[in-house]
Amino acid sequence: MSMIEVKNISKTIKEKQVLRDISFEIGEGECVALIGPNGAGKTTLLSCLLGDWFVTSGSIHIQGRQVADPALKKVVGILPQENAVPTDLRVSELIAFFQEIYPNSLSNQEIDALLRFSPEQKQQLAAKLSGGQKRLLSFVLTLIGRPSILFLDEPTTAMDTSTRQRFWEIVHDLKEKGVTIVYSSHYIEEVEHTADRILVLHQGQLLRDTTPFKMRSEEREKQFTIPKEYRAVVESWENIYGMEASHDRLRFMTKEADVVWQALQEVNCPIMEIEMTNKTLLNTLFDTTKEEA
Repeated sequence: MSMIEVKNISKTIKEKQVLRDISFEIGEGECVALIGPNGAGKTTLLSCLLGDWFVTSGSIHIQGRQVADPALKKVVGILPQENAVPTDLRVSELIAFFQEIYPNSLSNQEIDALLRFSPEQKQQLAAKLSGGQKRLLSFVLTLIGRPSILFLDEPTTAMDTSTRQRFWEIVHDLKEKGVTIVYSSHYIEEVEHTADRILVLHQGQLLRDTTPFKMRSEEREKQFTIPKEYRAVVESWENIYGMEASHDRLRFMTKEADVVWQALQEVNCPIMEIEMTNKTLLNTLFDTTKEEA
């Protein structure tokens, strides 16, 4: 069953086309990651899916309804990029408030199992929580109404490693329960281990609709790292690209690893000084995202 249907949408803001003719469908229970460099259109696309912005052309339907249909508020949970937790209330007060809003809210026991906060933490003002704890609390508040569709914009920003791990444990459980999840992320390990599908955006266009496995299985590039003193030698080679130099190391990419390896031996570059790693399109996309962040 199709939960989200996007047909040929475009979005123009101040005469600039931010999204260009994007189409895709997301089925019930799928977990889909939006990835791409900053400025690719991820947040704009999420804003259109949420009904915050109208599309310039095309159409979006969620559960067969227009995105602005008030009925969707009962089934859609939203975690924006910025925390929106009131900081002058205690954690327990916030939880109780959200429980009052929804007729079939999570119980205190269910919330405690998700948050894993101590009794002392629950009595703290939200302002006193760490950045990661605030983010986790924001997420759990999003879940109190038992949404069947989740939109998460950079959900693990500001989380430390352990909190992020807890976050994705919860996401895994939600997937098991059939919740449909759409999220944007800057973390390659999250996408590889959590997403069923990947939508790759670049300059407002949908470049790829694929899976982590397929992206990992595609043509591999190799990244070489060698001593900087060999720069004058390798600069003239035609089968390398993307050269970068640090204070004492030189990095470059190639699709002809065997040839480059042999050439490095011929110029007496010590084997112990040569590092070689695999690079795929997925690596390249996240490397670009980090550079532009």
